[in-house]
Amino acid sequence: VAARPAGAAVRARAALDLSDIRRFLMRPAPEGSLVQCHISRSKAGFLSSYPKYTMFLKQPGTADLPLLAARKRGQSKSSNYLISLDADDMQRASGAYFGKLRSNFIGTEFVLYDNGISPDKADTDSKADAVRTELCAVLYKQNVLYTRGPRRMTVLAPALTADGERTVLRPSKSNDESSILEKHKADERDADLTVLKNKSPKWNDVANAYVLNFNGRVTQPSVKNFQIVDEKDSEEVVIMQFGRVGDNDFTCDFQYPLSPLQAFGIALSSFDYKIACE
Repeated sequence: VAARPAGAAVRARAALDLSDIRRFLMRPAPEGSLVQCHISRSKAGFLSSYPKYTMFLKQPGTADLPLLAARKRGQSKSSNYLISLDADDMQRASGAYFGKLRSNFIGTEFVLYDNGISPDKADTDSKADAVRTELCAVLYKQNVLYTRGPRRMTVLAPALTADGERTVLRPSKSNDESSILEKHKADERDADLTVLKNKSPKWNDVANAYVLNFNGRVTQPSVKNFQIVDEKDSEEVVIMQFGRVGDNDFTCDFQYPLSPLQAFGIALSSFDYKIACE
């Protein structure tokens, strides 16, 4: 997907409350504003097969602020990204551990979790709120007969209540009917879920590519580039956009109702290779 020439300016940034960084990362972005970030991919060192991804918050007039970092864990049957508050501390047992993103074997379903424990590892003495919650799921539609073209993705996020709190989805076991994926399979219009879709790019004969208008925030074509919108929004206001600006640099902009952690998880899913979609 390529970028169309810049159009209208993106909406203004609101002042962000960074006094409690953990709360900021978990809360929805302020309504009516766009949070602008970028993600750097590092392939250096003996772990070059498992790049490190670091998300920075754009701060005009000062250095960009590192928010989150992630790396794919080795020796896993499917893709499994550990997410940390500290790019230099990527250990599961660390106090910096903040969540994880896990996919199915063929890379078509991803689920983002917070830093709670797996329900399969919880015992009778575990507190209920110690079990991890599901923060979103990302589904990629398989290409028919391996035809090439833009990726098609669906993002499922817990709905927000009237007071802006996220619906808590905490399955008590694997494949529990209260999980995001199972709820969506049972009812695609489940009231506990917000459904977002990628905005379909248009074919451009001049560029000889599918294109989207990223308002100048994306400068290089890539299959990873995307914009997502609310499926119920006829005006297709962009909730999140992600795309390449360098060999290992990508912009990641998002707004309400997504949180920084959700946006990072969605972006990580785009980096991952997908056997059935490429």
